[in-house]
Amino acid sequence: MIRWQTRQKVVKGALGGVTLLFLAYQWFPMLTMTVLSFTGPNGGTTFPMQGVSLHWYRELLRVQMVDDFKPPMLRSLILALACSVTTAALSLAAAQAMRVRFRGNGAFFYLILLGVMAPGLLVGFGVAVVARILGIPLAWYTTTFAVHIVWTLPFGFLTMLAAFNRFDRRLEEAALTLRANRWTTFWRITFPLVLPGVIGAGLFGFTLSYDEFARSFFSTGSEMTLPLVIFAQFDRQLQPTLYAIGTATTVISLTTVAVFAILFRLVRLRPRAAVSAATQ
Repeated sequence: MIRWQTRQKVVKGALGGVTLLFLAYQWFPMLTMTVLSFTGPNGGTTFPMQGVSLHWYRELLRVQMVDDFKPPMLRSLILALACSVTTAALSLAAAQAMRVRFRGNGAFFYLILLGVMAPGLLVGFGVAVVARILGIPLAWYTTTFAVHIVWTLPFGFLTMLAAFNRFDRRLEEAALTLRANRWTTFWRITFPLVLPGVIGAGLFGFTLSYDEFARSFFSTGSEMTLPLVIFAQFDRQLQPTLYAIGTATTVISLTTVAVFAILFRLVRLRPRAAVSAATQ
């Protein structure tokens, strides 16, 4: 009979091994792409590498008439930042509204989640059709932005619901009892306590928008975003430039996650610092 401590260790080891295998499966293609992005000028898209250099990264920075990735990357960054801010604001407002029961709150809840349930290609195609009927030109800063918000808002909304679920209403009631109006109570009490959730919603808005392809395919005009430009390259001869742009995009995404994580930790530590200073 195996002791329960031994069984626990075996289960933990097995789960740890499965997790490592999953992470290796997830990141090995990315690691391979990163390694191949440093191949020499005569290198191709497969092994063996033809030397080691930064040639393909210099190609990204060089001004080109064709296959210039810098404008699409800038568009994707601006679009992702706009979606981040908008998702955080709308998620906060929607979750705040859901704290009070009102007629149609169930329909309101599922209407927001519909952006996740609906297929991305169909949503983008539907927006393109409606825009054409209304005479609205397709552009990454209008129609694509609207489609991305529909996609990112449910994730931010669920994040804010979780933040408000752990919120102690008695803090607001105490502020209102001390004659603070609701606007002051929200900004002085409610918002600082749910700020980690707001940061999480903003992170969802950025990461989901930055590499979104399906919803952008039909809703973007002639000025394409980075995922669409990368997809268009598959009709031509592939070059390690795609590996370089993929590596750069991954670095940008990981850097963004790190920045949001630092902001989240600073927000979490600020109340503790305030309490510590008050007790001294």
